[in-house]
Amino acid sequence: MKEIRSKLKTDWKDNWRALAVCGILPLVLEGMLHLFVYGGFSARIIYPCIFALAAGCLLWIVSTLFEERVNRIVFLALSSLITVYFEIQLVYNSIFGEFMSFWQFSFGAEAVANFWQQMLYGIWEALPQILLLLLPQAALFVLVLRGKWGLRFPRCRRRMHVAAGALLVALHLCAVGTMALQNDNAFSVYRLYQNPNTATEISVQNIGLLSTARMECKYILLGETVSSVSASYYADGEKVDIDLAEMGDNNMLAIDFDALAEETDDEQLKKLDRYFAQQEPTRKNQYTGIFQGYNLITICAESFSPYLIDPERTPALYELSTNGFVFNNYYGSFGSNTTNGEYTFCMGLYPDLSRQKTTASFYASQNNYLPFCLGNAFKSAGAETWAYHNYTGEYYSRSDTHPNMGYTFQSATDGLDIELNWPSSDLEMMEQSVDDYIDSGEQFCTYYMTFSGHYQYNWDNPMSEKNRDVVEDLPYSETVKAYIACNMELEYALEYLMDRLEEAGIADRTAIVLTNDHYPYGLTEEEYNELAGREVDTTFEKYKNSFICYVPGVQIPVDTYCSTADILPTLLNLFGFPYDSRLLAGKDVLSEDASGYAVLSDQSFITADFAFDTATGTAVYFAEDLDRAAADARILEIQEEIADRFSVSADMLSSDYFAHALLGKEEGGTAVKSYDFTDITDAVGMGALDYVYGNGYMDAVSDTEFGFALPATYAEFLNALYEIDGAPGPASGSTAAGGAEPYAPAIAWAEENGLIDPSAGTVDASTPLTRKNIAVTLYAYAGCRGLNTWVSRSGLAPYLEQYPDFTREEAKAIYWCFDRAVLRASGTVESAFETAGGAMTRKLALISLYNYHLYVLS
Repeated sequence: MKEIRSKLKTDWKDNWRALAVCGILPLVLEGMLHLFVYGGFSARIIYPCIFALAAGCLLWIVSTLFEERVNRIVFLALSSLITVYFEIQLVYNSIFGEFMSFWQFSFGAEAVANFWQQMLYGIWEALPQILLLLLPQAALFVLVLRGKWGLRFPRCRRRMHVAAGALLVALHLCAVGTMALQNDNAFSVYRLYQNPNTATEISVQNIGLLSTARMECKYILLGETVSSVSASYYADGEKVDIDLAEMGDNNMLAIDFDALAEETDDEQLKKLDRYFAQQEPTRKNQYTGIFQGYNLITICAESFSPYLIDPERTPALYELSTNGFVFNNYYGSFGSNTTNGEYTFCMGLYPDLSRQKTTASFYASQNNYLPFCLGNAFKSAGAETWAYHNYTGEYYSRSDTHPNMGYTFQSATDGLDIELNWPSSDLEMMEQSVDDYIDSGEQFCTYYMTFSGHYQYNWDNPMSEKNRDVVEDLPYSETVKAYIACNMELEYALEYLMDRLEEAGIADRTAIVLTNDHYPYGLTEEEYNELAGREVDTTFEKYKNSFICYVPGVQIPVDTYCSTADILPTLLNLFGFPYDSRLLAGKDVLSEDASGYAVLSDQSFITADFAFDTATGTAVYFAEDLDRAAADARILEIQEEIADRFSVSADMLSSDYFAHALLGKEEGGTAVKSYDFTDITDAVGMGALDYVYGNGYMDAVSDTEFGFALPATYAEFLNALYEIDGAPGPASGSTAAGGAEPYAPAIAWAEENGLIDPSAGTVDASTPLTRKNIAVTLYAYAGCRGLNTWVSRSGLAPYLEQYPDFTREEAKAIYWCFDRAVLRASGTVESAFETAGGAMTRKLALISLYNYHLYVLS
């Protein structure tokens, strides 16, 4: 025993100080970072502390492997690297209000090029904390290089490394074991630690910066394991059975998830199929389709706050926010990061915030099939679709991502003739874009990502300086004045837009939707309180924002709690687009099946009765007489629901799930194949081409052109439907060739089954195809297949009277095809009847078959 004590004394006599310093450095850095960012410590600080000590053991082991001179260099290099990492995160947090995930370091050069002014400003703002965070490392340089305090790093014996390794393991097990003892809900520290879908911000607060970096590197390099993901998502729950007769009452498509799971060997797709089979759809409601045929303008407003709105200073914003559907309890989900807020707004899904992500979600989606994005939904109905941004299209890769959502995209460097600034003018963007769509005479859907409200808020900001006179006399600090001033550019853009809509006579048929991308992180808590005129709660209330959904002459208050992901399904329902509500993370706010809670990016949530803070694992109750037991049970349910939706959203992105569910692709992957045809580029046209041409239902006119602009013939349309019905062999003959013979089997089949429009007479290879021909044939085919061909008598009656030239059966077919989104003309039932006799191009014929596949046959 004496010998062991003697060896220990000898071993550690010259080394215990180095081990202590290696443990103290990360401990102090974690503590200082928590103090600077969170203003104090919670009970959960114990976990970052224990993990920091474990990291210190590893630092000491690596720093004592070589001879002493080399070890000193290794220690100073590694400790400096750790300190610099903490400094970078501190500066990033001072700018954006959150921490940077490990994969975001890949944006280094691009971030420096675009944000260098903000970086310098952030360094200046956080300079006192930066210097304090540097003090430990500066002290270590003095101690190590001058040999003070007996701090040495000699080469150590193997048994000492084993002992330090054992201490590292013991500390790690102590932290994890303590967590596991309190693993009682979806957001216990243990679940947050184990779950690959835990976001960086919440991970840092609960397990520390170093441990978060370790876990993110682990999942990026090694991937995830099934057991680590939300348990309820992967559980085999009870399948929801919905009677076919009830489908029309729900926002859902006829998707057989069980069959999809059987047809694929991809385990991720199988799990998603099983999950969706267990989900209830949201029901249609009194507002379903009330905007059908309207135009839509959606605006994702940079750093917008509802406290900007003033009846005198911002009359356009005031008009928009107090009319239409007024959502009184809407919360923007994100504290920073434009691309994540924009992604959730456009997709109705949450971005991948998990530890194993390697790129931004929007960028990752650019080749996915996205049928429910508003651009694609409107384009499938024949509307014009445009998207604009007043900065470069390359930043965040919008020039790649937004066309995939169905938009013709223009930016300050591609299509918009505006001055490029940091930030640029929203008004100039509006002035340069409105003429693209306002006088077209066609239904349109337009999307704007604004820029004028971007941080930083001072008089060097060109938009703030431009509007300085407007705010000069306001009773605010200079920063708040500058924030209001740069956002006046958005107000002027909206005033211009509304005036142009009035002049064009379409204001009463145009809905305007606006929300923020994220909280205005460029304002301090004190400055945001100043803007609000009162103290704003920083955990939940600061996220309360605007979901403007404006149409003139309507004022409908909505008190349901909701957030960013809920906007898309709400709009799809209002415009009457067929969609499957089970496939979106958000829910239609106007449905009685709405979630009833607002979700924040860290998976915290707010309801009318209570709120839950994921970072601290604590609940806040809003009513004294609330049944706490029932509330706590509901909190646990919501925790699981939200955790599932984040996990499922990430998996849908990585697997291209919409292509699997709606196009029948067994392995997911890229939704639309690449073809060499030069006469089609838009996403919907490519999707239709992939379905019709890719499956051999129609042929191209040449190797370089499909012939989309050519008139379609009734015979080739019947032949395509014949092939869809399962006729053996490839499509019969080239559709570019003349003569009736190639189509004879298809025409005979159609005659036998009563599918041919009687008004077409004898069909041959040259018979032109009209919209009415398509409607009559597809309606009759649905009847032959035993599908639901019910048409509302009351809905049809006014059109029978208004358009007496159509027989009752023809009118039913046209109305049915419009209602099922197979033929939408210019977006109104009237236009469907008025254009019924018009000749169809091959592209429109393809799209009608594609829509029929999506919304009827599927």
